[in-house]
Amino acid sequence: MQEETKKKYIEAGEVVQKARKEARKVAEPRTNLKVIAEEVEGLIREEGLEPAFPVNLSINDEAAHYSAAPDEDRELKSSDVLKVDIGAHKDGYIADTALTLNPSGEHREMIEASEKVLEEALGFVEPGVTVGELGTHIQNSVPDKYSVVRNLTGHYIDQYTQHAGVSIPNISSANTHVIEKGDSIAIEPFITTGSGKIKNGKKGNIYIQKGGKVRGRTERKLLKKIKDFEGLPFSSRWLNLNAREKMALKKLDNAGAVKHYPVLKEVEGGMVAQSEHTVLVGVDDGENIVTTKP
Repeated sequence: MQEETKKKYIEAGEVVQKARKEARKVAEPRTNLKVIAEEVEGLIREEGLEPAFPVNLSINDEAAHYSAAPDEDRELKSSDVLKVDIGAHKDGYIADTALTLNPSGEHREMIEASEKVLEEALGFVEPGVTVGELGTHIQNSVPDKYSVVRNLTGHYIDQYTQHAGVSIPNISSANTHVIEKGDSIAIEPFITTGSGKIKNGKKGNIYIQKGGKVRGRTERKLLKKIKDFEGLPFSSRWLNLNAREKMALKKLDNAGAVKHYPVLKEVEGGMVAQSEHTVLVGVDDGENIVTTKP
């Protein structure tokens, strides 16, 4: 990894560390989810960077991919288990992190368990470890009273690419891909009180450009705006859409020009906790740099 690239990953991570603190501060009961998302995203922009994706605010049995809508009416409840997934980028070099909050403290034990699993994984990963060995280590670290979510994974990260081809499973696997010095990876264990399997729910408010041809003038103009996100996920909140543009976004989705992510939910309705950090493997005289952690 070139020194300049490393500096950009680290800068993104430092901003995300501030965004994590902002999330903890603003995520109070009775706060609208749009307020939480825009406070966190706003901090990233105030620091001179851009969000790498819309802040995910997935609650209870939602594991991922819920982000506040422009007309959001959901408010955080004290009993909610809120996953806050945050990303920022510097010239496309991404820091990706997640934390789980529960204002009432009722689910503190599960949240602390997910954080401990992540910490142990961060201590285990090094150049030469295979993806399969890392997944096995993560699964073996999960307390017996919880299930690891089997069909959600961590991932490699590359410039302007949040999920860069290689997945980091949270379960034992035979994957022999070797993690090398200079790899940028996001490790993100999910644990649950349910069965450990995720299904697609309703479409959320996260999109990504996928190419494809469109004919309508409004659709073409909107697609031009969307291209400013450089292929990274975006929210309709960021586009300030009028009525015609809202319809154009639907047409882009139907035409395959954008992908509309579904909210991911635990199949048995179990509570889900998530912890995540981004790691630059072996880049500091052979040691890892966890960019999203102080």
